Amino acid sequence: MIIKAPAKINIGLRILNKRDDGYHSIETIFYPVKLYDRLDVEIAPSDSDINSIIIKTEKHTVPISKTNTCFKVIEAFFKNFRIRETYRINIFLEKYIPIGGGLGGGSSDAGSLLRYLINHFGIDINGNRKKIIETALSVGSDVPFFLIQKPCYATGRGEKMKILNDFKINYEILLVNPNKHVSTKWAYENLNFEPGLNREPVLSGVTGFDPENADLFRNEFEDAVFPRYPELAEVKKQLLDSGAVFASMSGSGAVLYGMFDRSNHEGIRKARRTFETSGYFVATG
Repeated sequence: MIIKAPAKINIGLRILNKRDDGYHSIETIFYPVKLYDRLDVEIAPSDSDINSIIIKTEKHTVPISKTNTCFKVIEAFFKNFRIRETYRINIFLEKYIPIGGGLGGGSSDAGSLLRYLINHFGIDINGNRKKIIETALSVGSDVPFFLIQKPCYATGRGEKMKILNDFKINYEILLVNPNKHVSTKWAYENLNFEPGLNREPVLSGVTGFDPENADLFRNEFEDAVFPRYPELAEVKKQLLDSGAVFASMSGSGAVLYGMFDRSNHEGIRKARRTFETSGYFVATG
């Protein structure tokens, strides 16, 4: 079975408060884009009394041990749904989503694989919604989004979601990564968010995207990340200078995206040439 695991971008990302457990509550809009990792999955009964999970990939930067999100979600799935039979599970992972780019690649691999496991093992979704979400959350706070794979308004740590069926981006999306990696942990630690501050959500009532409301959809992580990584601020500027009607960092970085009018072929070509000449990762979403 071939599974396509989509990337996501954050359209707007605000910090609402810092919780007692040390995590921050956020609000954002998750939006799936047309950039995918590809998982080639084979599941067969095993003669052994334990499961065998083998993950292979051509990318040396991708872990193939128990730290891989696919490994984690398989373990959690078998444990939470008490599957007693044993299997040989082989996964070949073709990685196209940049690692540490704010596009949710590892979470998407896990969430997309969990979708497949639920179907493969005939799990009743309606009767097991809570357990399915718990399984996803055990791997990462944004993994539940990749079970849905539709535009969502998200709060909490990103796990509380409302599907936005009418939220559409009618622009060409260009994704750019200047070969940088931003640690999510570092980004949160450098937010300079005032302790005890509680902010009201502003994205909860949003039903559509309008570039005229750029301030509404700003990513507050840019305030912490851009001073440390000025190359990222420059990419955003270049996207706007090339004609993007809106540009932003996704998640805590380091991928930037620009939205272009679909008729602006020259602007999109200009942007692609500029970034590809610099040796950056460039993809259309």
